[in-house]
This record gives sequence, C-alpha cells and structure tokens, in this order.
Amino acid sequence: MVKKRRQRPLPIPPRPRRRPWSREFRLQLAVISAFGLLLVIIGGVIGYAFFQDYYEEHVQLPHSKAIQVGETTLNLDYFARRLKYLLTSIGFNDPSQAQTVIAAAIGMLESEELLQQSAPADLGVSVSPEEVELEISDRLGLVQSDPDAFAKAYEQELKKSGLSDKEYRQMIGAELLSRKVQEVFSQSVPQTMEQVRMRQILVGTEDEARSVVERLDGGEDFADLARELSLDSATKEQGGERGWLARDELDLSYAGKVLALEVGTHSQSIPGPGGYFIFEVEEKQSDREVTPEQRSSISSSYFSLWLNEQRTLFAVPDIQPLLEDPGKFQWAVDKGFSV
Repeated sequence: MVKKRRQRPLPIPPRPRRRPWSREFRLQLAVISAFGLLLVIIGGVIGYAFFQDYYEEHVQLPHSKAIQVGETTLNLDYFARRLKYLLTSIGFNDPSQAQTVIAAAIGMLESEELLQQSAPADLGVSVSPEEVELEISDRLGLVQSDPDAFAKAYEQELKKSGLSDKEYRQMIGAELLSRKVQEVFSQSVPQTMEQVRMRQILVGTEDEARSVVERLDGGEDFADLARELSLDSATKEQGGERGWLARDELDLSYAGKVLALEVGTHSQSIPGPGGYFIFEVEEKQSDREVTPEQRSSISSSYFSLWLNEQRTLFAVPDIQPLLEDPGKFQWAVDKGFSV
C-alpha cells in the first residue's frame, strides 16, 4: 500500500515591518492632539461657567436667605413670589420704585412672621384652619357647599398667585390674624383721653427752626409763618392746623413736650420725623372723648408699638440679608417685577 505523502503547510508570509513614524508625521500628530486638548479645555471652561451661572441663578440664589425673623428664614424665591403677588394685587409695576416697594414688602413679611410667632402666646389670638378656609371662599366669591367649584377656582387662584397651597393659606391666615390683633388693640383704647388742639410748622434744619422761634417770639402770627415756611403739605395751607389729637396719637419723640405746653404758647425747636418742628397749643382737655377715627389711629399706633417690641425681642436685623446683597436685590427685582 502506497503511503500518501503529507502536504507541506503553506508558508506564512512574514509580517511587514512597520516603518517608523516620520518626524513630520509625529509633529502633525502632536499639533492635532494639542489642538484637541485645547478644545476640550475651552469647552470645559465654558461649560463650567455656564453651569456656575445656571446653578447660581436657578439654585443658589433662589434658596439663599432673604429675610430672617427669629428662627424663621424666608428664602429669596419665596420673597420674589410674594413681591410679584403684591405688585399684581395693587396693579403696580414700576421698577424705578423698586427700593421703596421691596422695603415695604420686607416690612409686610416681617410683620406676618412676628404675628404668627407672637400673637397666640402673647395676646391669646389665633386663627383656625376653618377661618382660613372661609376667608378664601369669601375672596373667591364661592360657598363651600359646592366643593367642585371651590376646588377649581382655588386652583386657578393658586396658579395666579404663584404660591403653594401652604404658602397661600399662611398668607391668608396672617391677614386674618392682623385684623384680630387690630381689634384687640382697638378694644383697649379708652373712651376718653387727654387731648390737645394744635398747630405745627415743619422745617428742614435746626437753624431754620430757631429762626422761626425767634420770629414767633417777636410777635409774628403762627398761622402766617406756617403758610410761608412749613414743609408739611397736609397742614401748610391751613396755617399748620392739625385739629384735636389724643395723647396716644402724638409721636413719642415730641408727645411729652407738646402736652407740657400751656394753651396759647409755642414750643422751641423739636427734632422729629422729617425735620424740626415748632408746635403751638390752641386748646387742651384732660378727658376729651375719643372719636371713631381717633380710635382707629390709636389702635394702629398700639399695634405698631407691639410689633416693634416683638421685633426687638426676636432681634430682627435692621438691614435684612436681601438689602445687604446687591445680587440678591437685583434678582428679586427681576423676578418680582417680571410681567
């Protein structure tokens, strides 16, 4: 038997030897790599800057501190939404008045927080969830016997306000609480009180006030000088006449000095809100009846004094975080005054 000859395996061609990269090719590769790395770095810097701006605008600033009242912190996002709701409610949208409006909004929110934290314990005044619900129904012009209509209208109201259900109810509760506290102070006003009928002249500087006093001492008429010199537009044309004022209606900075004057005499220069005053007492009564208008004014004064006392107790800062930071202030303006 003839043996088959085993075929030889096909020869494997040798691998071609890699030619070394030329210097020119390596240089081109280095340039391309460097350019690519540069693009990556530039893209990273741009992306980081964009992320930082986005983070600050949409996360950091909205959650930063705007107002501090006791242990309660109100963030910038909430403040801006309340500011916008306030502006919408009063039909005002003039950014040139932003400083004044924002200061007023801060005062409003401070008062709400002080009321909610102090009124129940200090004055025994509180607001129930049922009272809040009824007030919301009244505002919407609906009755709670139609829950579907109420729910739909309330949902639209929340959307328009930009507030959550909890935030909206807290706001309504604070307004109710304010009215209740105002009533408490109104009831504490006595039926009669020491009162004076008086005139005033308001000037801008102490030197001007001394000059007015010298002219009065020289025999000139108080009413004539008031019409000529007074800066108080509400009383200027009436010769400085303010009418009857109860003791607790007078500003604390000058109340004692006015009440100490004899009828027909004028005061010396007295510093007060807005400048320097000179007063003249025309009549005095120790127990004149308090009018309804005076009762409202006096109860508002009591309310303000109580709030200031709570403000001191809670160590509320005179300048809130929002007013200390130009970036926060501008963010609040941009969001609050946006259409």
